[in-house]
Amino acid sequence: MVMQKTIETSVVNNHGESAVFKRAQDELKLLKNQLNLSDAALADALGIGLPRMVVMLYGEPEKIPGKIASKIKVLQALSKAREPKAEVKPVEVSLRRARHKPELRPDQQELLDMQKELGLTHDDLARIAGIPRSRMMTYVYGRTRSIPEAVLEAVRNVKAHGTDEQQPYLTEAMQEMAKSLPEFVARWQDKLGIDRDDHQTIAHAMGVSKSTLLRWLDGRSGTRPSFLRNCMVSLHEYEKRQKQGPSV
Repeated sequence: MVMQKTIETSVVNNHGESAVFKRAQDELKLLKNQLNLSDAALADALGIGLPRMVVMLYGEPEKIPGKIASKIKVLQALSKAREPKAEVKPVEVSLRRARHKPELRPDQQELLDMQKELGLTHDDLARIAGIPRSRMMTYVYGRTRSIPEAVLEAVRNVKAHGTDEQQPYLTEAMQEMAKSLPEFVARWQDKLGIDRDDHQTIAHAMGVSKSTLLRWLDGRSGTRPSFLRNCMVSLHEYEKRQKQGPSV
């Protein structure tokens, strides 16, 4: 009789422990979903291996070691802190954003206005100013204290003399800037019958120094559409003189 009661008590205790272990496993699964973690991510957070994590989540419920249980409590607190608060209406959100929208500086506003008026992309602005696109983006988004006057002046120049009637070849120059300067030079060398190694003659035809031309060809420096436009004017004039022949 005593032995039977002992067995019955043991069965009850085991059943109670199983229920506790199962509840702990369910809470762990819930925590995983609340934090939107993968099995591997949760394993990393708890400092255990993935196989052990899989057993804890999907295997036979068992007692969770104290150290791991402590980490689970921390994650549960984190999950509770991330619970959404009272819903904020869309109109209220818009008003908050409007109130906190930073004001543009005068120079930044001028740059954006010119960009919009001329229909330019950020790449176009960078080519006009003769600077990398990454640097132009810092000016557009106000990540610097001010925009250099030379950058603004370059865009103003295109705005003031933006048409090909006022500044011939400007549009073509902007298109060439989007391609390759070495290829541009090579095409004109072939067109004018200038040897590819004759940098002095092609530089003269473009109206630039040989050292400037070599920096362009080596990629050590770039230029601006307005400057390249001047080179194109010189090249067309050189071609015209070439066709006319030597003056008597």
